[in-house]
Amino acid sequence: MAPAGQVVDLMAALEKSVAEARERRGEAPAAGGAEATVHDLPKPEKKTAAKKTAVKKTTAKKTAPARRRKSA
Repeated sequence: MAPAGQVVDLMAALEKSVAEARERRGEAPAAGGAEATVHDLPKPEKKTAAKKTAVKKTTAKKTAPARRRKSA
C-alpha cells in the first residue's frame, strides 16, 4: 500500500497483479493483451409479440347514500 499523499498508477498495479496471478497459475504471460479474439454475434431471431388478452373492467358497485338523521 502506498504511503499517504503518494500517487499510485492503478492500471499499472492491476496489470502487475494480473501478471503475478497468471504466473502462479502457470499460464503464459499475455503479450499486450493480444490473446482475445473477436467474434460476430448471431443475429437475434425476430419474435412475434405475445398477444395480450383483454382485461374486463368491472365497475364499482354503487351503494345507497347514507341516511340522514332526523333533527329533533
